[in-house]
Amino acid sequence: MSEKLFDEQTQIFPSDWKSAHASHKQLMEMKYLDMVIKETLRLYPPVPFYGRKLAQDFVEGTLYPKGLTVFLFPYGCHRSAKYFPEPEKFIPERFENWTGKLPYAYTPFSAGPRNCIGKFLLPTGQKFAMLEMLAIISKIIRKFKLAPARPEHEMQLAGETILISKNGVNISLEKRL
Repeated sequence: MSEKLFDEQTQIFPSDWKSAHASHKQLMEMKYLDMVIKETLRLYPPVPFYGRKLAQDFVEGTLYPKGLTVFLFPYGCHRSAKYFPEPEKFIPERFENWTGKLPYAYTPFSAGPRNCIGKFLLPTGQKFAMLEMLAIISKIIRKFKLAPARPEHEMQLAGETILISKNGVNISLEKRL
């Protein structure tokens, strides 16, 4: 996967892949990197759960009265075979033809009127965060080869305000020549 990401970068930046700053057009060309980021956010959503207060009665077989606080759990929904076949596997290609037919099945930054700050900066909610991730990760991929530092390392996740790893994320960086 690391080499596939690097190949995409060298196609987008054929002459100056090491030091070039990405334009908006180039960021939009990073299809595979975009899929890798989305798949990472599916498995490790920064907002693992969030609460909402019902503005009106909601009936789905059971009455949920107006004013009730409900908690949503993207971490669990993102790992449901109902929405994502082979949910525990890292498969970036699942986002290749993602149409958003089930818009609330994939909500790494929450959803609805109290969505992430990005919706105030750009027309599509999480676009600002995605553009930042594309730009930063693109630069890292062009400068370094990435690999797991210790393949046996298993993250210990904790759902606090955001999802964190209590024992870190171990990666190996090797400078590209």
